Amino acid sequence: MDLGLTMLQRWWRQVYLPHLLVAVPLMAAAIGIGWYFERAWIALAITWWLKPVYDRVVLHVLSRAVFGELQSTRAVLGAWREWLGTGIVSALLLRRLWIDLDRSFVLPVRQLEGQTGRAGRERRAVLGRRVGGYAAWLTMVTFALEVIVLWTAFGLLTELFLPAKADEGKGILELLFGDTDDGRSVFTFEDALAYALAVLILEPFYVAAGFALYLYRRTLLEGWDIEVALRRIAQRHGVSLVMLVMAALFMVPPAYAQDKDPKAEIAEVLKAKEFGYSKEVKRWEPRVSEKAGDFDTTWLRALAHALSKAGELVLWVGAAALLAYALWWASRMLPRGGAPAPEPYHPPAALFGMELAPEKLPPDVAAAAAALAREGRLREALGLLYRGALSELVHKRGVQLLASHTEGDVLRLSGESSSVFSYLKALINAWQRCAYASQTPQSAEVERLASDYGKAFA
Repeated sequence: MDLGLTMLQRWWRQVYLPHLLVAVPLMAAAIGIGWYFERAWIALAITWWLKPVYDRVVLHVLSRAVFGELQSTRAVLGAWREWLGTGIVSALLLRRLWIDLDRSFVLPVRQLEGQTGRAGRERRAVLGRRVGGYAAWLTMVTFALEVIVLWTAFGLLTELFLPAKADEGKGILELLFGDTDDGRSVFTFEDALAYALAVLILEPFYVAAGFALYLYRRTLLEGWDIEVALRRIAQRHGVSLVMLVMAALFMVPPAYAQDKDPKAEIAEVLKAKEFGYSKEVKRWEPRVSEKAGDFDTTWLRALAHALSKAGELVLWVGAAALLAYALWWASRMLPRGGAPAPEPYHPPAALFGMELAPEKLPPDVAAAAAALAREGRLREALGLLYRGALSELVHKRGVQLLASHTEGDVLRLSGESSSVFSYLKALINAWQRCAYASQTPQSAEVERLASDYGKAFA
């Protein structure tokens, strides 16, 4: 896998340019589709789903470069049928339906070897026999780098370098293209763009590491290092090598091939230790040999039998105790028949720090509040109107307000369809601005609330 990263560092120009030309338009189309449907998660899903397309471009370049054939970007894009026609439909429709932890490792089997069906499955099983765990851990580590590191980092960069909050709390993309998310998704289009950048940068490293792991496995199985060395020798000394081979062929006596039996030669070669295998076998062996003597072990067997029976009894007793405890616990958890009657409602003496008893209020709350407003005591006037409204709800209209309720609960319990609701909404809004935001209300607003008090609670 380190070899794959080294290859990508050496040939990054030849890899990244066609990779960008293929992946960027697809990612832009994915974000556009998500924007059209007003769902950012659709853009994320399509960007992830199309990873087999990005991978095939990278593998096409690396598979040629490792044998000394550095293709230009025009040649790579011109050979799109060669790398896109290698099972891309099945890769998108079938293998993306489950988590393929060895995707970059088994991709050369389909794209470079052309193995499909049963032969492809057997080939992948043979190649992954010793390095399948490494391929799976490569995928998991790359996923962690992609999601936790790069995606998070690019997301934070968009928050850092772009105006994160602007007009009416909207993000920069909502300001440019309109508010399409509307809070209906946990993902935003900034997240989709950040994830696309993460995949764009990290996916070639993932493919290169998996391809190098594939080369390593083939080297162990088939001696690819010898083939690569012979190719390099042939490229450097092509003419002399051909002449040397021809001379060797003419110098071999004709009877040599006739005296040798191919089957016997193959059998002799297969006797070498390189073609052998090891197999572990486990079986039970007695500790005491048959010649150990006439030592009487009857009492020892009886003791072991007694201990095993005692242990079995302890296990049964423990199981019975656990079953009894489970039944007792279940009986306690079952709902009881006949729930106790709810306690009668007792109006609270005070709510939000305000006394609600009718005797604590003036006979005409609206007139008293209007008088306070004319004197300039606007906060006291609003407080008196609020106290009077709460007392009306609790003592005359039967609204069961509790000390744990909030202003929002007061509005909800008062009934949204009633005339009281609209009055309470205006009154509570004015009171919250005055009490919590220290915004002194206008005298006309307080006098209007005082005049509407009688109409609301008529």
